[in-house]
Amino acid sequence: MAQFLPSRRQLLWQDLEFGMFCHFGVNTFTGREWGDGTEDPALFNPTRLDCRQWARAARRAGMRYAVLTAKHHDGFCLWPTATTAHCVRSSVWRGGTGDVVREFVDACREEDILPGLYCSPWDRNAACYSDPAAYSSFYLAQLRELCGNYGPLTELWFDGAGSAGYTYDWPRIMQVVRELQPEAVVFNMGDPDIRWGCNETGFGSPDLWTVVDPSRRETVENPAFLSLPGTFLPAEMDTTINRAGWFWHAGSQARIRSVRELLGVYYRSVGHGGNLLLNLAPSTEGLLEEAEVERLMELAGEIRRRFGTPLGQAGPGTGGLEVVLPQAELVSRFEATEDLSQGETVLAWVLEADMGSHHGVTVWHRLASGNALGHKRLGDFAPIVARRFRLWAPKSRGPARLRSLRLFGE
Repeated sequence: MAQFLPSRRQLLWQDLEFGMFCHFGVNTFTGREWGDGTEDPALFNPTRLDCRQWARAARRAGMRYAVLTAKHHDGFCLWPTATTAHCVRSSVWRGGTGDVVREFVDACREEDILPGLYCSPWDRNAACYSDPAAYSSFYLAQLRELCGNYGPLTELWFDGAGSAGYTYDWPRIMQVVRELQPEAVVFNMGDPDIRWGCNETGFGSPDLWTVVDPSRRETVENPAFLSLPGTFLPAEMDTTINRAGWFWHAGSQARIRSVRELLGVYYRSVGHGGNLLLNLAPSTEGLLEEAEVERLMELAGEIRRRFGTPLGQAGPGTGGLEVVLPQAELVSRFEATEDLSQGETVLAWVLEADMGSHHGVTVWHRLASGNALGHKRLGDFAPIVARRFRLWAPKSRGPARLRSLRLFGE
């Protein structure tokens, strides 16, 4: 069976695993989730903007990348674009001389966070949007500014909302993206490197296949992906830390999700082989809410407690991996990863513990199993005392290439 191989940028992106989404713009000041493009740019005035605070929080939480809404559906641009007056240049913030995108990417790099940008194709302000040819040139000019003026980006996020039935000149757009940002992964549209995880809950399918082809039965956001002959297309799961929405809303602290719920999101996104992009929305001051940052740190602390210090580990290997602890230990969770550099090979996997021998035959007790393994699988099982464990693939495309197995206590 043919193998569908990843690009270098896809593999590097998968290893980032956990990122911060920052929805910020004129909606922050109107209390809306989707602006209609008629907003007065003068509304935008974050009096204490500190992108360094955002990036510091991301770094402390173990996030490795961050994506900013440089332009949402309302068309308001967080950089002083030459394409429209509907941007920070027309605001009172910094006397019209500010550039949120510049402050964001600089802060990310200072904190060793890889920056990415969201630029909505749908634009409810642009007068030329009704003319697809004219708007594609308009949008292309915006992307040239973002891709050409702010240094290397790790991800370009193209939200498909509002674009059903609309024709963008994706060949031209992608030519510019690949020319100016050859290492950036493209999300969801055009010539995507990564796909949307199908929902805004952060929950990935238990079998979140990395290769998308007609044989895959999981739901994908874009049905066109299933008509492809086969492609390596990892998933990104996006969700919010606060149930109030993607943008900041006053008085919404009671809607911040609990650590237990967020941990469940982490298990079902990163732990199902996808990347997790968790949204924290800056306020009208331009700061992340302290209560949300505290919750993020609580989540990060629990992730480190559970998966920070392995009792034992093994890998890489082909066919199977075996961990033998120095002595029998109480083990209750695991992390298993597949080597995807030569494509997705594992079609079924089993994790077992050696419970001793019976009539000279080793008795293996099954702890966990599944179909897709992918970039990473995290799981808990009923605690067991054992010394020897194995991960193997009863079904695979050729030899199963395994990257690592790590075991953890309670």
